[in-house]
Amino acid sequence: MKPEVLVRQADRLGDDLRARAGESIARATELTAAGAFAGIGRVVLVGNGDSHHAAHAAALAFVKFAGVACEPLPAQRFADYPGPGMGRGTLVVGISASGGSPMVVEAIRRARELGAVTVAVTGRPGSALTDAAEHPFVATLPGLEPSPGVRTHQLSLLLLLALAIGIGTRRAVLSTVEQQRLAGELGALADLVEETAALARPVCARIAAEVANAPLRIFLGTGPSHGSALHAAAKIVESAGLPSLGQDTEEWWHVERFCRPADLPVFVLAQPGTAHRRAVALAARARQRGRRLRFVGEAGEYGAPDVPIAGPVRAEFAPLVYGVFAPYLAADVAAELGHEPFLADLSG
Repeated sequence: MKPEVLVRQADRLGDDLRARAGESIARATELTAAGAFAGIGRVVLVGNGDSHHAAHAAALAFVKFAGVACEPLPAQRFADYPGPGMGRGTLVVGISASGGSPMVVEAIRRARELGAVTVAVTGRPGSALTDAAEHPFVATLPGLEPSPGVRTHQLSLLLLLALAIGIGTRRAVLSTVEQQRLAGELGALADLVEETAALARPVCARIAAEVANAPLRIFLGTGPSHGSALHAAAKIVESAGLPSLGQDTEEWWHVERFCRPADLPVFVLAQPGTAHRRAVALAARARQRGRRLRFVGEAGEYGAPDVPIAGPVRAEFAPLVYGVFAPYLAADVAAELGHEPFLADLSG
């Protein structure tokens, strides 16, 4: 497996979104028409790896669009420590692109035992996860290749966003007109995804050469951008086998900013929304302290970004656009070092 597979997958993100945004909203609306969804007041999103990162990226959408509390949790943490208050007012969503993640399946079975409503978000019908959940929410992608998750991650995120909109409509938090407007916005993001790829792709090779040999790469974000930061770090780890960390922006300032060497590369994802100004301020302060900072965002008050993002985009949908650079950067870092995804160059 060569790192170019990530580029091929990333090049299809715009078309995937264009083809599936509308149908995802329609299917989520049909799914959430069931009576059980009217009484949902709390949502727990469980997954591992890319699925867990998608959960972090989508959590704000459930709060804003559906008017419910939402908590993204690793699958094992939920399975072992589900906490109090489970019942028909709680929706537990198990996320697994393959539908076969054993701990996600176990978490959904545990949720059903405790009386929660359960949904399976997956790319594989007839899987262990769809068998375990009451309500399967399945979409497939043509032409997938063995690869670190790129298209599958976007699909999981899209289905979660659609589910949030569907629940919001079912609970009358959103009107039908608002639902249709959001569906249109999601579909239109395909153009921004492709514009962002065109902007970011040329700079990724240069940045990769600058950061490939560092002992650690750190990606920072808050709210939905925390999910994007986790996803970006994971792509470097999976593709190039290099230590990389996704962290909450403010947590980094309190702890990891003291890591040596002082010039560790730090990527600040300045997605729109409440935390944007803090990200801009932290980026300036980090650069003043000698960090090799890479600002990921739209052109604006910070000046020309190191990794440009096309916009504007609302905060709830921003991860669909702000995560686009990650597979290109990961592929370039791996190519820079002659590494292959999943340590394939080290196997017999």
